Amino acid sequence: MSRDDAVAASGAPVRCLDDVRVVELTTGIAGPYAARFLADQGADVVKVEPPGGDPYRADPGFHAVSRNKRSAVPDGVEWERAPLPADVDGPPASLPGILRPTAASMTTPPLGGLLAGADVVFVPDGPTAAAVRRHAPSAVIISCPTWGDEGPYATRAGTPSQVAAVTGIGWNQISYSEGPVEVVVPLASYGAGMLAAMAAAAGLYARRAHGSAPTYTVSEVSGSGAMQIGDFEVPEMADLDRDGSCPLGSAGRLPVYRLFRAADDRWMFVACGTYPFYEAMLRAIGREDLLGDERFPDPPWGLLDLEPLAEITPILEEAFAQRTLAEWFEVFAVHDVPCQPTQTREEFMASALAQANGLATTVEHPELGTVRTPPQPMWIDGCDQVVLRPAPLLGEHTAEVAAELADGPWAAATGGDGRAAAAGETPTGEPANPTAPAEAPLAGARAVDLSSFIAGPVITRHLAMLGAEVIKIEQPGGDPFRVLGPYFNGWNQSKRSICLNLKDPADHAVMAQLVAGADVIVENFRPGVAARLGVADADLRHIRPDAVLVKSPGYGRDDSMAEVPAFDPLLQALGGIMAAQGGDDEPVFLTVPVHDAATPMIAAFGVLCSLYRRLADGEGRTVRTSLTQTVTAAQAAEFVDYPGRLPAELGGMDYRGAGPERTYLEVPDADGPEWIWHETTPEGTSDLPVERRGFVGSAVAVDNRHVVDLPETEWGPMIQLGSLVGGIDVTMRRAPYLDEHRAEITADLATPGRTGTRPAAAD
Repeated sequence: MSRDDAVAASGAPVRCLDDVRVVELTTGIAGPYAARFLADQGADVVKVEPPGGDPYRADPGFHAVSRNKRSAVPDGVEWERAPLPADVDGPPASLPGILRPTAASMTTPPLGGLLAGADVVFVPDGPTAAAVRRHAPSAVIISCPTWGDEGPYATRAGTPSQVAAVTGIGWNQISYSEGPVEVVVPLASYGAGMLAAMAAAAGLYARRAHGSAPTYTVSEVSGSGAMQIGDFEVPEMADLDRDGSCPLGSAGRLPVYRLFRAADDRWMFVACGTYPFYEAMLRAIGREDLLGDERFPDPPWGLLDLEPLAEITPILEEAFAQRTLAEWFEVFAVHDVPCQPTQTREEFMASALAQANGLATTVEHPELGTVRTPPQPMWIDGCDQVVLRPAPLLGEHTAEVAAELADGPWAAATGGDGRAAAAGETPTGEPANPTAPAEAPLAGARAVDLSSFIAGPVITRHLAMLGAEVIKIEQPGGDPFRVLGPYFNGWNQSKRSICLNLKDPADHAVMAQLVAGADVIVENFRPGVAARLGVADADLRHIRPDAVLVKSPGYGRDDSMAEVPAFDPLLQALGGIMAAQGGDDEPVFLTVPVHDAATPMIAAFGVLCSLYRRLADGEGRTVRTSLTQTVTAAQAAEFVDYPGRLPAELGGMDYRGAGPERTYLEVPDADGPEWIWHETTPEGTSDLPVERRGFVGSAVAVDNRHVVDLPETEWGPMIQLGSLVGGIDVTMRRAPYLDEHRAEITADLATPGRTGTRPAAAD
């Protein structure tokens, strides 16, 4: 009987990662947040801290990123700041070295024992990864440096605001005046945490499927790229700064996909990103006369051009000012116009939507009392949820862990009774091998993508980045967001496309053949559509019972919202991030597609956990995420609450920073004014240059090979994001043309043995 069968027979909870042991040697947000994702799926996470504790303990966010863990401060473990090279040009030396345990500390019995029994180890940089590897030969190691492994910043620590400044987040934020904006949420750090969790789950799958013990690197630069997925540059833009200002200020760039003020001075976001929604909006406001108006060609996205934008903006603003917010929602409900009100975080938490999705979770902390902490941002059918525990006190579990190293699960892992070999779980039963060929973790896996727009397609884009073969099935006319050109290319890299009319029996049969050979199936149809097209859950399970399905309705478990359109800015409005960025001024539409970028990483993590578990028990599972669940995951620290908690940072109009010690500054330069990010920390004051070409123009992104040149796309040559996980040798390709691969996909389906294969489950 396998361990999984034994657990199931015992009636004990079954969790995707309940056989996984994790050692966390990182501090701050990114690495700890990644480890927390594993803890939420049942992994035993031991957070090894310096004697003074993780410096992030001083922040309320510690309670979000370190819950469900144990804290140990082992004797004999020394910590250091990584030395700074003196012979390279780069940022000022006031950027401190990365905080890490010394290599000599790896030989101490407590830490050495933990590393020897670990399945996953999160470390702060590459040198630490190399030192850990000598003591954890079969572990998956995830290195989480701030700036990556390459370039003059590589050995240095950094803050989320510094990363945002240097990787384009600050400059790209739309504003009224030209200049960078300080985003009040550490998006790059959260993105790095989600991406590193995804990499760790990919590494666990690679151990079971391929027998490797990989080391991957996920930096906060990587996280910034993941949160700016779709960023691009065309050759003629390469030497030009992007304009930081926007004709509509911080309300939005497109006049029908933006914030509007109603008659009662309340704000709402109207998201008419397709022609049917644009048409519905004009009928709702009584301006059907504008349909077909030659002043407004190719709506809605043709309205980005300055002339139509200038013409239609005052018309719409005047119309929306005629009714109250409540009145507009009654009208828009009748016409199916995507629209939501802006709320504060507390208004969101009090809403029926948050309650229906179980977002108001609390734990009892021994010192702080009741602490609200964001819940797990996804559900996996067939895996029990972990009961949330508070973040540990410093060193709370030191003695407990030491006892387990002497006589307990960690001792068993290193005591020669077979547990260490089982941790590798290779197809042959041998321990994982760090010298095995560096095969992409999802090599041999296949995904069928039935989704459209952004969040769904980005899930499979990330799976392709990890080595999966992805086939995008598009309905006649294609994904509606093909009209967004280069952005679409970024969301759909490295896929193959076939156009199928699922209402046609012949095309439906082709779809069924593809599903029969799929390990993962992603769809994001509105309720009822999947059933009408014959791709509802029951239909897909009938064809491929052991596939991993991904379901990501925008509003999650709120059945009353099932028919309501959901787009990223609508959840920005509902979830409080627009209000927080605007502060006491008007709300701000964040340029970073917060929920559309974060939800795919969360979903991909769930897919990888499910695939890992499937190799042991052969079961197919369904991963359930939503843009609504992502609201609290993408503002993890900001949603933490307890008595006496200091308020989270709020912004304002064209917000430059929290004060003179943390701010964007304009400085004179021989070639004209330049912008810097000025920040004072306990380690010193630094002034870093503001990146004005976006993520793909950022030197740190280029240094770390996160940017790829695509000489030929449907929209001409361009530069876009490439792989965001170091250590995985997958070159990202352009997105497919519509139906580009019909002939070769059809030929593949005719090849004997092509359909329905996957790596074998472990015995």
